[in-house]
Amino acid sequence: MYLALYRKYRPRTFDDVISQEHITTTLKNQIKNGAAAHAYLFTGSRGTGKTTCAKIFAAAVNCLAPKDGNPCLECESCKEILSGSATDIVEMDAASNRGVDDVRQLRDEVSYSPVSCKYRVYIIDEVHMLTTEAFNALLKTLEEPPEHVKFVLATTELHKVPATIVSRCQRFEFRRVDAAKSAERLLEVADKEGVKLDEDAALLISRLSDGGMRDALSILDRCASTDDHVTGEIVRDCAGVADNRYLFDFSRMIAGGDTGGCIRLLSELHRQSKDMAVIVDELSGHFRDLMLCKTAPDDTDLLSCMPSEYENAKISAEMFTLGDILRCLTILRECADGIGKTRQRKTFAEMCFVKMCTGAAADSGERPVTKRGEYRIEQPKKEEFIPTPPEQMSRGNLINLTRMREVAKEVFELNSKTENSLKEAPENNSENVSENTPDIGLQEPPVEINTEPPALDGRENENSEESKAPEEKQNESPKIPESISSEEWLEAIGKCDRFTQTLLDSSTAELVNGVLTVRTGRTLLLNNANNDTLSELQGKLSEALGYPIVLKIEKDLSEENSSEKQSEVEKLLKKAESLGIDVKIG
Repeated sequence: MYLALYRKYRPRTFDDVISQEHITTTLKNQIKNGAAAHAYLFTGSRGTGKTTCAKIFAAAVNCLAPKDGNPCLECESCKEILSGSATDIVEMDAASNRGVDDVRQLRDEVSYSPVSCKYRVYIIDEVHMLTTEAFNALLKTLEEPPEHVKFVLATTELHKVPATIVSRCQRFEFRRVDAAKSAERLLEVADKEGVKLDEDAALLISRLSDGGMRDALSILDRCASTDDHVTGEIVRDCAGVADNRYLFDFSRMIAGGDTGGCIRLLSELHRQSKDMAVIVDELSGHFRDLMLCKTAPDDTDLLSCMPSEYENAKISAEMFTLGDILRCLTILRECADGIGKTRQRKTFAEMCFVKMCTGAAADSGERPVTKRGEYRIEQPKKEEFIPTPPEQMSRGNLINLTRMREVAKEVFELNSKTENSLKEAPENNSENVSENTPDIGLQEPPVEINTEPPALDGRENENSEESKAPEEKQNESPKIPESISSEEWLEAIGKCDRFTQTLLDSSTAELVNGVLTVRTGRTLLLNNANNDTLSELQGKLSEALGYPIVLKIEKDLSEENSSEKQSEVEKLLKKAESLGIDVKIG
């Protein structure tokens, strides 16, 4: 039976694992010293050796004669484990066995002793696929398993594993396989399989595998099926990528602004069934090399291209400024993010090349470009202020309005008094102010004291009495009438301000012994008839009538009675209508 190369040449000892020395050395020392932990968590990208190291660990802890921490591969236990017939080594795929019932079954099996091995080893691959309930069911067993049980959990997405699981395991992070070491391993495998593999083809396979050894062996397996002599051209054809020369052609045309040339080359690659996403990805790696050639020209080991292409990369980098290279990288990144979400991949890639050739911004396809001269700001229209009528105000707003008017009135009176006192004050008050009194700007006028003795002449007394007469007449209060007519009441209302007119509209008044009783049906006036409102309204009405009054507000019962009577009539009419009685109102 034919086995795939990645299965046939899977490492069997820790020494065979490449690029993971920081992990294999630790595991070997733990096994040699008998200090292997009860639970491990292997994390890393695909094809880096997580499951392989888990199987090697299972064989090493159960080996009857381990060699420097590695399994001997000769004892019965190692042969049984390598053949896959050991019942004590349980490999569980969490992607298909992710429920709580599967974990309960595992928890019940843990209590049984091993059949033929020293330890029962549970290898749970893709552990991040377990449900939350399954993780919770596994917690206690993972924290304190029996002495004969070891757990090895493997995942590519560590962020999906709960922290309670991670804290109960020893975590090892697997690195991507180095491209040079991967190429060496590919050459060894090709030599054992009798296939001639060029070094540049091995390096190309390692670069295409993105640090995954399983992917590299799969590409080699496919290329070996095409021809016994695997070259770089065969690798490109099998992997669906174009020759690297097109990358330099693209960079040259982008630097020269040749949009048509880029579109024609892209169409030619599309006719050759080249994936647009792969082209964009490879061009991103090419511009990354140009960026490094521009910023770190001496560190050629950082470049991802072949050693034979270093000089061409430096020549291409001289065609661009660093800002243009970074702009192109940003455009390529945006294209790579969105090309998988559309069915028109070729059109999407063409847009990317148009942006790079024309010098457009990276996000020019997402928002329109506006010319500076065409940019206008519309001024908002000013709305005309329309005050709310008092009858439409709420009770709280009406009270606030009344208080604001009182405060404004007090401020106005205070300012008037201050201005009058300043006008009456003499210009020079320095003689009437003591030397110790500080100058505060406003000073009281001096009080004049009459020191002359009163005159005994009768004519002067008569003159004084005559001068007092007009003052007494002025101090006399106006006469209050016994009643008030409706015309007088309407005339008094008309002399008031608009707010007072609105409050007293449709009201009646009665004057008895100086007490003015106002009857109204407006709830606005009745609900706010407190002491402050009454005193203000009383002052306004006294001024309008021309004599002092005492104001009293009462509810107009005539309107209420008429509404009540009307409602009673309506009730009787409705009741007669329901009984089928025809009632005529004459």
